[in-house]
Amino acid sequence: MNQQSNYSSGSSIDSGSNNHGNNNYNDVMNVHRKLHNNPNRRKGDDATKYINAKLEDFTGEIFSLCKDQHGCRFLQRQLDLGKDIENKQNANNILSSDIAATMIFNEIYLKIIELMIDPFGNYLIQKLFENVSVDQRIILVKNAAPDFIRIALDPHGTRALQKLVECISTEAECKLIIDNLSPHIVSLSRDLNGNHVVQKCLQKLSSKQNQFIFDTASSHCNDIATHRHGCCVLQRCLDYGNAAQRKQLSSKIAENATNLSLDPFGNYVVQYVLSRGDEQSVAIILNHIKSHLIVLSLHKFGSNVIEKSLRISKLTNGLVQALLMNADHFQDLLNDPFGNYVLQTSLDVATKADLVKLSSALQPLLPNVKNTPHGRRIMSKVQSIVL
Repeated sequence: MNQQSNYSSGSSIDSGSNNHGNNNYNDVMNVHRKLHNNPNRRKGDDATKYINAKLEDFTGEIFSLCKDQHGCRFLQRQLDLGKDIENKQNANNILSSDIAATMIFNEIYLKIIELMIDPFGNYLIQKLFENVSVDQRIILVKNAAPDFIRIALDPHGTRALQKLVECISTEAECKLIIDNLSPHIVSLSRDLNGNHVVQKCLQKLSSKQNQFIFDTASSHCNDIATHRHGCCVLQRCLDYGNAAQRKQLSSKIAENATNLSLDPFGNYVVQYVLSRGDEQSVAIILNHIKSHLIVLSLHKFGSNVIEKSLRISKLTNGLVQALLMNADHFQDLLNDPFGNYVLQTSLDVATKADLVKLSSALQPLLPNVKNTPHGRRIMSKVQSIVL
């Protein structure tokens, strides 16, 4: 493929001071800033208070512990230790995980949304989802459900919500998730954080339960496919859906194949259908390609779709024949930074008989590009065929 991605990276510049007389003052001020300007500093974040402490020691304070770095770790540790006591004779009065989970649950279940999007609290909530009873988890789901979209779009909340999807085990929980996510599938799919929630549903829910994703993806195919994150969601749909769901989505992608092929992200979705889609959808895409062969070949992203198609063995012959029927445009392709790759790929994959035809059509045009790198490569291939 000829498509390339360029990444830019920022650089930082360290600056020093020549005022050595102020070093002591600066040191003091730096310590002051670290203590008082640290955005992650929370009240009570002294780790020593949790040494040899028991969960019962913090009854009535558990919510505030959830939002404190050391407190959150302490609570997670209580849940982990509780799992271990069944295999140990000396439990040192450690609470079992279900009792510890219940104590934590009782103090936070009304504030689940706030904790799911908290930088520290989300980790505790993820572990709590694994340890609470089914009835307790259903309560947590009900309390969080009205704000699922806000949680999913949050960099911390998305992790907690993904964990919830992993942990659910009842139809009631699943229905709450579907009912509250389904109106927002397009915006979630196009979001940096939200798309991972949709992908987690595709991975963990059944095909029947995931039908709401395929219905929305099919109805809003262009909006999702032409987005950086959305195109990845559609590819995962094609990975995890059943045959009927894959065909449902592939057919919509195929209907829009020309426009999607010209898009920076949509072209990847078209290529995915070409390699994994049903025969009918692939045939529709192939017709789009043949009808717009030269336009696509001369386009940065469209040419990638043409090259992909040429390298799929069952499509090769048909596309090479279509190229030969457009031989009067070979000069344009030869001189184009993207079109020349289409010609090079066709020379790589064509049958012997078609290679002769391609070479015959290209040979008179080669002197015009003999001094370019791609021209020399094509000339070398053509000469090896002629010889």
